[in-house]
Amino acid sequence: MKKYLKTKGKEFKLTTLGFTLIELLAVIIILSIIALITVPVIMNIIERANKSAFKDSAYGIIKAGELHYADKLLDHAGMTNDITFTFPEATGLDIKGSRPKSGNMKVTKDGKIELAISNGKWCARKSLNEEEITIDNNIKDCSLIKIPNPIIITNNNCLTEGICENGVLVNVKVNDTENHNFYVIGDTNGELTLIMDRNLGSDVEWITKEDYLAAGGTKSWVSYGNNDKGPLTALKTLEYRTKNWSNIDAYDYELIDDSKENVYQPIKIAGARARLLTLTEAKNLGCESALVEKSCPEYLYDNLFSTNHADDQIAYWLSTATKKSSFYAAYNKYFMYYKGTFKSYANVSIGNRQGLRPVIKISKTI
Repeated sequence: MKKYLKTKGKEFKLTTLGFTLIELLAVIIILSIIALITVPVIMNIIERANKSAFKDSAYGIIKAGELHYADKLLDHAGMTNDITFTFPEATGLDIKGSRPKSGNMKVTKDGKIELAISNGKWCARKSLNEEEITIDNNIKDCSLIKIPNPIIITNNNCLTEGICENGVLVNVKVNDTENHNFYVIGDTNGELTLIMDRNLGSDVEWITKEDYLAAGGTKSWVSYGNNDKGPLTALKTLEYRTKNWSNIDAYDYELIDDSKENVYQPIKIAGARARLLTLTEAKNLGCESALVEKSCPEYLYDNLFSTNHADDQIAYWLSTATKKSSFYAAYNKYFMYYKGTFKSYANVSIGNRQGLRPVIKISKTI
């Protein structure tokens, strides 16, 4: 229907302006294309922001775990065992902000942290030996890494049934690349105490002059008597040689001289993965006399040799010192001898450099 406008006697035709159907369809198509391009981009931005926020929350939870560990160190007893927090409760953990819906965080007694938590959409993970957190969407398997038991006992079921007798041979995967043989020297409360079947690395001094003086030694460095600060050099070397034994839990302990004279003061060892055998342990395991050859069980002097070439060690250090009545008032240090007995010397030129034979503890139920 046409419309007309009359003015001053003249008549004008009015034209109605608008979009045709084709023009409207073209606009809709263009808008759809723009939406197809921009909506995924915007959603990805939102997704990344939410993912980043969850990752930041995970780092915050790790920080809470570190603070919990620090608080425990201030306690008299310290951090004596690993602790695992279960989310969302995580009782005893001070967390700022929202908590994950599920998962766990493990804080070890030496301060390392392992994490696997989920917010229902993503899983945040960090192993004990990693610094960075990784995020994935595998929430069904969002759990702490289960380390297989590194102990292998052949032809003996004492790992799962009963008590492992002393002298049972055990193969231990101490880290991802190293296996070593050990002998059982104790099985108590589900925990095995093991001694390696050979010395680890080259021979070493009980204590060097430098370590003796650094520990407060004031006596002149002579051939007799400078053993009253304990086996400091041997302990430092053992710690260095076993520091990569990641499958062996690190623990804190106090080394006490188990001789009657208590020659050296207790030594606190932090984060140790191995220690030295004590004289008391050697005697409890069957060493009957320091004078009679082969008075000790064979597994205690396995792979020792009668020569002292570069690769042939004749003995290994024990952690015990003793005071002998003599003109020099010498402080002796004990070692396990290749002849199957234990001996002690003070003279730094006799029996001065012996090997190190690690003693470790490991759970039967890892």
